[in-house]
Amino acid sequence: MRTSTKSRTSNLEFRIGIIVDAGPSLGYGHAVRCLRLANALTDAASIVFYPLSESCREFLVSSATNPKFEIRDSQAQIDSLPPLVITDLRESHGITADIHRQGSRHLSIHDLGLAQCRSNVAIDGSITRLFPYPEDKKRALFAGPQYMITREPVARLKSKDTVFITFGGGSTANFAQKISEDVLELGLRPVTTRGFVGSAPMSDEEFVRTMATCRFAIAGAGTTLYDLLASRVPTIAVAFDRLQLRTADAFHEQGAVLCAGLLERLSPSALKGHCREMLENKPLIQRLTEVGQKLVDGKGLSRVVEIVRRELWLTSREKTFTAC
Repeated sequence: MRTSTKSRTSNLEFRIGIIVDAGPSLGYGHAVRCLRLANALTDAASIVFYPLSESCREFLVSSATNPKFEIRDSQAQIDSLPPLVITDLRESHGITADIHRQGSRHLSIHDLGLAQCRSNVAIDGSITRLFPYPEDKKRALFAGPQYMITREPVARLKSKDTVFITFGGGSTANFAQKISEDVLELGLRPVTTRGFVGSAPMSDEEFVRTMATCRFAIAGAGTTLYDLLASRVPTIAVAFDRLQLRTADAFHEQGAVLCAGLLERLSPSALKGHCREMLENKPLIQRLTEVGQKLVDGKGLSRVVEIVRRELWLTSREKTFTAC
């Protein structure tokens, strides 16, 4: 992995730029899925990350194990962008105008219809949307949970008396302790992710092992919820804000999760009631896992990779025609 503040202009046609932001308040789901996508694209092009904040850059530097990745300084001026640029932003940002001014082809990744922009390709893997995408003949749109970039599905093993509590890697991870105390009172053993800030995060091996063996999960309604559903983990979805509540409600209405509502309004008795249902209602568990995996089949990464490869091919054709 290389870190740099300088612009490199050689072999730009074989490079993909990824612009992303993440941090304790935004969460780290955007950066995590960008890393997944980057790892899957290294055989097609070299990857240049453009983090928009120092917290995002620090996370990328600590998490990116591929030496082919270049991670720019968060304060560096963004110029000489590669011909193909991917953005994954929760909020609108002026950088999208810079992409068009520099003539790069733009693929944008979204959640819930947020941060819409004038991209050539938009991908939104959410189960629902707060804002619909207007019809645009100049933009290709790929929407629905089949396009959510998830981890490789984990094979479920014989369940233990553990409950996987995962509330993301940002400030929301701090709420896991109170939920753990409620779970302990039911005679179950809570296993929590520890977030990316203030403590050593759970290793990927621990994460996979816990997903494979837990009785069920209690999860925030962010990107990790999609990972759990793709791996057939029965899940109680908890929302930390109104945005997450839309996701939790949508999956609940489809029959893929139990929705516990907003965490700030969740009483210990209500949570324990949901947990007991997970322990005792086998037909419910069967339905949750089947519907969840049908909605989120774990193939979103491969679908998005194919879309990116096509865009990369188009940019190379445009350069060829320009040269002629």
